This record gives sequence, C-alpha cells and structure tokens, in this order.
Amino acid sequence: MLLGGPLLVLITRVQGVESSSLVMALALTPVAVGVAASALGSESTDSLTGRIWPGIAAVTGLLLVLVEPSLGDVRADVVLLLAPVLAGLGAALFVSAQQRSVTHTGIAASLPSVALLGGTIVFAGAWSVSHLRGVSTNPLSLTAVAADGLFLLLSVLALARLGAVRWSAQFTLLPLLILLEGIVMVRPAFTTRWVVGLALLATASVYLLLPQDDDDTAD
Repeated sequence: MLLGGPLLVLITRVQGVESSSLVMALALTPVAVGVAASALGSESTDSLTGRIWPGIAAVTGLLLVLVEPSLGDVRADVVLLLAPVLAGLGAALFVSAQQRSVTHTGIAASLPSVALLGGTIVFAGAWSVSHLRGVSTNPLSLTAVAADGLFLLLSVLALARLGAVRWSAQFTLLPLLILLEGIVMVRPAFTTRWVVGLALLATASVYLLLPQDDDDTAD
C-alpha cells in the first residue's frame, strides 16, 4: 500500500487519469494519514483536525492553480480515490508497526528493508532468466530500475525517521516546487487565484514538515 498507492495508475493501467487530477488526489494523503493514525491509536484523536486540514488546504490551493479534474470515468475515479487512501494507510501501518517493535528485537524494524531487498533480488532473477532464455521483453534500463529502487528505499527510510505526517508532506511540497519552477521558466501573468493557491500550498507544506508533538513523544 505504501509503495503501490502513488503508483496505482501505472499498476492498474487505467486510462483517462489526468496528471493534474492525480496530483490533487495524492495531496489528500495527509488526510488519510491523519485518519488512519488516529484509528490505529498511534496518534491522539484530539489532534485529528490539525492532521487533516493541511491536505484539504493543499487540494484547495491546487484547484485554484491547476485545471479542475474530470470525474466522468468510474474506474479513473476509483483509482484517484484509492491512491491517497492506500498511501496514507500504508504509511500509518508502517509507523504503527515500527512503534510496536521498539520494545522487541530489531528484526521487525528491519523487515521493510529486507522486503525491498528481496523484491529486488526476485525481480533481477526473473529478468535474468527471461533474458537468458531469449524471451522478448520491453526495453529495460537496469540503471533506471536501480534508481527507482534506491528512491523507494530512501522513501521508506525517511518514513521511519520522520513519521507518517512529515513523510506525507512530499505530496504537497513537490507540486509547490514544480509550480514555482514553472513560474520562473514561463513567467505567467499572476492572478489572485495563483497567489492564494500557492500560499495555501506553502502553508500546508510548512505545517506538515514541522516536528509534531506526537513524534517528539514517540522519540
């Protein structure tokens, strides 16, 4: 759920999902993280409102800046709904399991890294067998695969170190940085919608990145 949620469009190969719609959907990941963490008991329910408003603010900001999503395809709508839910729930489950394993041996805490390593070995073995047998496959760059694997490993390590809430800031911070880069390169005419939208994105990103009280307590 943690790794497959943001990539659900590629995994399911559902057509008709616009990139802007997926960005808005993933911006709701902090909302899913807050609800799931409260349900799992890893965070207090008293701070639930403070956990979910950054995601709502980020989506509002994106709606002011990007093209409004089209919700005409049921399959695409389901994928857009499941992407942030799976990512947020997976992150909350990971942190909850990590907190439970603190009092036990360190083996449980290293299971995600072991799982990623095992998946890499299985993938490399399957690709090698198909290549040696001459099975026709799509062009594949081992360098790109290794880079993707390294990125996923770093994402898991960041989640273990920062916590689910601060980890989910990537889904609001990255769109903000891309929009700012586009402003520098294209230099569009600023409107009130742009200013308000960017301000909401920046506020949500900063709030999510700040250390949380629950994280300090857990540490």
